[in-house]
Amino acid sequence: MSNREDDQAFESLSDLLGVEEDLDAVRPDLFETVAVDVVDSSQARSSVGFDVEAFDRSRALVLLGKSTGGICLQQVREFAMEAHAGQRLRHTSEPYWKHLSEVAGLVATCNNSGSRMVALAWLHDVVEDTTVTLREVERTFGASIADGVRCLTGSANSSISSEERSRRDRQRLAAGDTDVHSVKLAEIACRLSSLCRLNSEVELAGYLEEKRLEVGVLTQGDDGLKRLVRTLWSEAKRMAGSSKV
Repeated sequence: MSNREDDQAFESLSDLLGVEEDLDAVRPDLFETVAVDVVDSSQARSSVGFDVEAFDRSRALVLLGKSTGGICLQQVREFAMEAHAGQRLRHTSEPYWKHLSEVAGLVATCNNSGSRMVALAWLHDVVEDTTVTLREVERTFGASIADGVRCLTGSANSSISSEERSRRDRQRLAAGDTDVHSVKLAEIACRLSSLCRLNSEVELAGYLEEKRLEVGVLTQGDDGLKRLVRTLWSEAKRMAGSSKV
């Protein structure tokens, strides 16, 4: 995890990034806009080396929107892969991109999924867990993406209590939009699924209440993801309870 500490400015994207630029301006010069075309799967598999089907579902959702400019999901994926290069998932030691791919593939199944939601799925940990800054995200992908990443980034401020950090995290999540809420639900679902598969009772014990509180503020998220999280949470709760018998 990054050792950067947030401060009050972290609560506001405009304060954090500064006022010298118009953060709401459409900046298509920062994007490589691509058409929705078909890439040979064997070529992609050899060059990418991960869940190609999940990425294909994500890559097919290229959207040109007024608020986000053109988003090239291949550029987003490569940015995230490079930022998380060498990182491993704690419990399985698998490459970290596998988690990002799972979250991106899951949000791609949502009825209202668009390119910004999929991009945020790839980038949701990039500020929290790497040396990438929000300024860098804004310069590369624009203010709309940077603000979504801000809402999804957990506090790393060691000068405040863990309870206060969690409260600030929920505040930022609550202020997010549909894309942010759906990505966070997908991230929680992937984590719960992984912990259930590993039968990690110790991790579940401290995780479930934190996630219950977070889910409570994700009111704008995809309904299908809400149902999935509730199912997985209940199963994890059952597992955690049975381990104490």
